[in-house]
Amino acid sequence: MILKSKYVFESKTTRMYRHLQGVLIVLLSIFLTYSFVCSILLLDARNETKNAKTTFVNSPPDLIVVFTGGPGRIEYAIKKAQEFKQPNVFISGVYEKNSVKTLMNPISPEATQNDHIEIDYTARNTVENVVSTLKYLRNNRGLNKILIISSDYHIMRIKQIINTLIREEDKFEFFFSAVPSSYLHLRNIKLLYIETFKLIRTKIFLMFWDQKSPVDVY
Repeated sequence: MILKSKYVFESKTTRMYRHLQGVLIVLLSIFLTYSFVCSILLLDARNETKNAKTTFVNSPPDLIVVFTGGPGRIEYAIKKAQEFKQPNVFISGVYEKNSVKTLMNPISPEATQNDHIEIDYTARNTVENVVSTLKYLRNNRGLNKILIISSDYHIMRIKQIINTLIREEDKFEFFFSAVPSSYLHLRNIKLLYIETFKLIRTKIFLMFWDQKSPVDVY
């Protein structure tokens, strides 16, 4: 046990109290370690965003890709497209009843006239987002420097999946820009902790996944 008895003879109550203290110390240690891993996700996203900003100071990316699933992602992508003067945007994981018009109208009505915005309806999760993006890039030559946009807590898992699924012959360079989340809100803290679990789970999943098989989870 973590906490050893201070006495040769101890009462049942004292022993239970000592065991409870040991359990609490273990749980606290796990929580602090897990929280540290969560902070690494955010630090990595911040560094990737800075790197992308530096890279695209003088020239824009060849394509901006945004993975749906979190608030503010599409708005952030359109803002970046306007900032970089890059009209080519690929939105992955769109609900089947949506269109460029329904997505863009609340954000930037003039963008509805942009025929350089393309939508992927097939992706249902992050792995499929990456699969759809890689398929799109392989079918459209000349797209080499890619800026991927998602929530800050999501960036590390996207990187993990891309690094696993990319082929040796692929010459794409991926950069990432994170939509910042406010962690003053309990909902976002919960999302961050869930995302850390998904990161670990996805790592295990990718170790055994046959890329020729359909993806139904993750």
